[in-house]
Amino acid sequence: METKWYSDIWQLTVAPFKRGIPQIVEHGSCRKGFYATVAMALVSLVFSDILPFLVSKIFADKLDGALTSMAALFGGGILNLVLGLLFAFIGIAIYSAIFSWVANKFDANTTYESVLKIMWYEQAYNQIMGLVYFIGLILVSVPFFVILGFNLNSTVNSIVWLTIVIFTLIAFSVFTFWVWLTLLSHQINKSRLATFGISIITSLIPVAFIGILVGMVMLASSR
Repeated sequence: METKWYSDIWQLTVAPFKRGIPQIVEHGSCRKGFYATVAMALVSLVFSDILPFLVSKIFADKLDGALTSMAALFGGGILNLVLGLLFAFIGIAIYSAIFSWVANKFDANTTYESVLKIMWYEQAYNQIMGLVYFIGLILVSVPFFVILGFNLNSTVNSIVWLTIVIFTLIAFSVFTFWVWLTLLSHQINKSRLATFGISIITSLIPVAFIGILVGMVMLASSR
């Protein structure tokens, strides 16, 4: 069954464990994962940069220059997006190569392409879930502002607000990490615990490599 990238990321968002993960494992691809990442990055650019800027211009009664300024902002955002995707590709490619090598040492029988596929879908999923978290936080904030009469100078209200933000951020981070871990474990056909261990080892290898290089440079410069 052929699926579209937007169908994959939609199912991963609304029903990750029931439909999204099986669909991506069986029918996902690196190409579709990359398309999803680019699309979600564009959506994030609109919501995080362009839309707030346009709204601020409208409320400030400066709509005349808003479109020109927005075009310049969008151009700069596209350039940053391209550079971000380039560096993301390099980082994801290196991580996927190391992860697949480590995983195969633990009899995972996976490939570089299959891990790279999951990494691209993870990028897209994190971006769309970041938007969901941001919108949800705004919706929670509105009644908080109205009912409690939020005052920046009030220590109690500030503590309550920070507590809400911190706990929702922790819950969001744990949930998205669990979805990614489940998706990756299904892809390499290992348990979540084993996949988590492999990911830790994978993360430590570049750190150890950089540490060795820094140590060698410092040792050479001290002579």
